[in-house]
Amino acid sequence: MKKIALFCLCSLASMSILAGCSGSADGNVNLGTVTLSEYKGVKINVAAPEVTDEEVDAKIQTALKQNPDLVEVDRAAQDGDTVNIDYTGKKDGETFDGGTARDQDLKLGSGTMIDGFESGLVGAKKGDTKTLDLTFPEDYKEQSLAGKEVVFEVKVNSVKEQQDAQLNDDFVKKVSNDEYQTVDEYKASIRESLLEQKQATAEQQMEEDALQNVVDSSQFKLSRNGLSVRYNQMVKQYTDQAKTYGMTFTQMAQANGMSEPSFKEYIYATVKEAAKRELTVEAIAAKEGLDQLTDEDRELFAQDNGMSKDTLVSMYGQENADEYVLQDKVMRYLAENADNEAENPAAVSERVLETTEAASEEGSEAADTTEAASEESSEAADTTEAASEESSEAAQTTETASEESSEAADTTEAASGESGEAAQTIEVSSQAE
Repeated sequence: MKKIALFCLCSLASMSILAGCSGSADGNVNLGTVTLSEYKGVKINVAAPEVTDEEVDAKIQTALKQNPDLVEVDRAAQDGDTVNIDYTGKKDGETFDGGTARDQDLKLGSGTMIDGFESGLVGAKKGDTKTLDLTFPEDYKEQSLAGKEVVFEVKVNSVKEQQDAQLNDDFVKKVSNDEYQTVDEYKASIRESLLEQKQATAEQQMEEDALQNVVDSSQFKLSRNGLSVRYNQMVKQYTDQAKTYGMTFTQMAQANGMSEPSFKEYIYATVKEAAKRELTVEAIAAKEGLDQLTDEDRELFAQDNGMSKDTLVSMYGQENADEYVLQDKVMRYLAENADNEAENPAAVSERVLETTEAASEEGSEAADTTEAASEESSEAADTTEAASEESSEAAQTTETASEESSEAADTTEAASGESGEAAQTIEVSSQAE
């Protein structure tokens, strides 16, 4: 799964206190210009992923520990055993809501029931009936029972102890909900899952390395004003985020081992690097015609992130969603065209748009409707032809607008001053807060 906010300015991402991005940065800020270096055939070194038998065995051992067998035993129940019980609770001689259950498994010592219930069953055997005189805690969520004395009649139907699970076909069926029937099938599924995870990681590394290679070797003229706007936006975001933790901006910096000036320098450096990456992506997209996004582009990106295109747009808005899709598209292009020098090089896997059964049925219905419509009068055909001509004119208008937009994007202002004047920009930005 891809990380959606590929260029979202998540400073100090490794620190748990700073999580997530607001995505509120103004994408229309003039950040400057870039003179691209060669971006096809850039050198990377990412090996093809491999899964070892040891890794598969480790996953299986984890599954065995997490899914122990419960084996019925003919002895008194002990702490840690699971008892199957029927019980009826009464208050003032009358049953109460939620106080009766049948055929319920209860692990003794789990703390699932009120104090005294589970400990009162320790020592009981299959077939025993226990009477438990208990009192609900004063702070019990059900006010009518809080602090009240009750009596539970409990019948023990079975006593089971936890034993280490054994890797066999029965275990496989249990943990996979019958998706797999044999141990060999189960092992193959684990290997495939691990390989998919490693492949995703390798592809992200290829994309990141290729893009960083281009950024490092390209020439930039960054706009001090544009960087200042982005910097101030980020300072405000972190200030607002600090407030949600009951902290000031200075306290947030200190909590992460920095002084306020050091924190601001870190933010500025992050903004500057992100601006370079953004300019690089936009320039490559324009040169290679990758900036003409299609619904398939959006669906593929959303699919990689475990959601639908509509959900993606709903969560992030159309503009932000398209920025993420464009970034992904360009980085994938760079990885596909990179020169991977690894001895056993990783490759970018082909992405296939998955269609749901419902979508297939809709498509089938649409095809049936189209066929039926085509069999109707020639007037419908004429209408379709006219609509097609209008659609073509609209497409031409869109293309013209796109070309105008591209020309406008190519016209960027030169920066007044070198990008190295970070300290001076920080001072200006700080005064602007």
